[in-house]
Amino acid sequence: MGVSGSGKTTIGKKLSENTGFPFYDADDFHPKKNVAKMSSGIPLTDEDRMPWLEILSGKLGDWEKNGGAILACSALKEDYRKVLERQGVLIDWFFLKGDKELIAERMNRRKGHYMPPDLLNSQFEALEIPRYAHHIDIEQTPDKILEDIMSKLENKKAVSSFGIIGMGVMGSSLALNMAEKNVKISVYNRTLEGVEEKVAQKLADAHPEVEGILPFDKLSEFVESLAQPRKILMMIPAGQIIDQQIARLLTVIDKGDVIIDGGNSHFEDSTKRVKYLGTSGIHYVAMGISGGKEGARKGPSLMPGGSKEGFELVKPYLEKIAAKDKNGKPCMHYVGPEGAGHFVKMVHNSIEYGEMQVLAEIYAIMRFGMGMSPEEIVKTMKSWSNSGSGSYLLEITMDILSYYEGKELLLDNILDLADQKGTGGWSVSSASKYGVPYAPLTAAVTTRVISSLKEKRSKLSKRFPRKKSLIPRENIEKALKGAYDMARMVTHEIGFSLLRKVGETEQWELDFSEIARTWTEGCIIRSELMGKLVEVFKTSFSLLESDQLMKDFDQGKDDLAEVVGAGLKAGIAMPVMSASINYFYGMTTAESTANLIQAQRDYFGAHTYRKKGEPADKSFHTDWKINPKK
Repeated sequence: MGVSGSGKTTIGKKLSENTGFPFYDADDFHPKKNVAKMSSGIPLTDEDRMPWLEILSGKLGDWEKNGGAILACSALKEDYRKVLERQGVLIDWFFLKGDKELIAERMNRRKGHYMPPDLLNSQFEALEIPRYAHHIDIEQTPDKILEDIMSKLENKKAVSSFGIIGMGVMGSSLALNMAEKNVKISVYNRTLEGVEEKVAQKLADAHPEVEGILPFDKLSEFVESLAQPRKILMMIPAGQIIDQQIARLLTVIDKGDVIIDGGNSHFEDSTKRVKYLGTSGIHYVAMGISGGKEGARKGPSLMPGGSKEGFELVKPYLEKIAAKDKNGKPCMHYVGPEGAGHFVKMVHNSIEYGEMQVLAEIYAIMRFGMGMSPEEIVKTMKSWSNSGSGSYLLEITMDILSYYEGKELLLDNILDLADQKGTGGWSVSSASKYGVPYAPLTAAVTTRVISSLKEKRSKLSKRFPRKKSLIPRENIEKALKGAYDMARMVTHEIGFSLLRKVGETEQWELDFSEIARTWTEGCIIRSELMGKLVEVFKTSFSLLESDQLMKDFDQGKDDLAEVVGAGLKAGIAMPVMSASINYFYGMTTAESTANLIQAQRDYFGAHTYRKKGEPADKSFHTDWKINPKK
């Protein structure tokens, strides 16, 4: 690479003869209109170059599949080089460096080339010299330049385009996914004697059919194996271990490299890391990943945020591994700056909590409230799935209710104690901090906490025994699907309400339609409803305010109220579904009882209150004990 006249074609042909790799000149791929423009002495614009660069990007991918090639290309700007790397190929960059006078002299001696010497100034003005390229002095003879390049190629340590740290379930699955997309990757896992030893090597050994995985158990060697600017994905637990790993990486990486945190870090921590590493010239991409083991292996939903420049550098690789939506577009969207990516993933997990708990409550009322067998429940759920309510979580619930060990349903032998990770609690805390009503999703988190109190629950169930009485099927059977759909719409409304409030407060400019599209495939909460929301959010910021969903809410409210009432009367806890109908009623009540709350606050604490029709900044206080009517 280099400006016109720096000797790219001459050196490229010599390299081809020496290595046996085919040589290509990028100038040969220019559209005719570009050639005509340059021949007339008119500099190309970025718009002119883009189709040319896209063609070259595709060619680079083809050439790498065939074993490699040598390309002579000006590649003057970093944006151009990003396009060339869009296929995720491993490129060794050699910058032919020389002063303007020397190059001008050579161009004046050149015959028959469509690039006139007059355009050399525009080339130098456009040139952005890549720090990561090998710099080759063109004042040397061509043979000496060839020797210099060959020496660097023979001594190079970089053999991979992408690196992954942490070979747990998610990290190893993503590594296999990426390697199968023809990306050469290096993988690293820490060594703990007797606990974690040769983990990366074991992954490579276990999958001999997957080529392009280079394992390491030494961090320095792992980093040296990566082409610059280095692209390193951390798949390790959230918390202090992230900062410890970053500190170790900072001793071996360089300015311009990219670190990606693919774990479930708290978004406020991610914001601090983005800012801190940015001062050192390191691009930090805080990225949410959803899909579990299967998603990571076959195509996850990706929610990158943080450094936009860093994202652009890793975008070609992420696009390869991401799930694809119905139009074949990667289920990946740059969410926004700072910790926006991890914030969006946190809210995703919060909605996931609600979705799972709604299904658990529906299961409870069907099996224990209505006396339906697992087979009958599966049949009913399958009919829902086939009539607009399909989702990944509904599918796996049907699978679970169909799984037997011998003659026993496996589910009946699983301890009723549900774990929760930090994202659920963080969402509740964030909703409280930013003043967003979050009762249904808070109830989902609280229910898991209650489940952990198994011993206490068992004792109290004997202290307060409930008489079991079946709900007549005809009472609520027809309302079940409507109640299920309604509760889900409410939980999604609440999750997106938190996205909206925090996004506005932090000025992240979140695109809800794109976020919903990212969640249509690959992630845990993918569903037909999410597909609808892609369109809903093109015209509205709220499910409740959307004309497209107004009829669904209007019909669903009665079904949800009916099912919740029947469930509670039968002694079945329905925390999320009951909180959902309460949320809906509360949000659609023009005159609430908050006036009484304000009066009470004023009575015992002289907190004052506002009156209807009075200015917003005018407050009142009453001595409530002095009642003029008495």
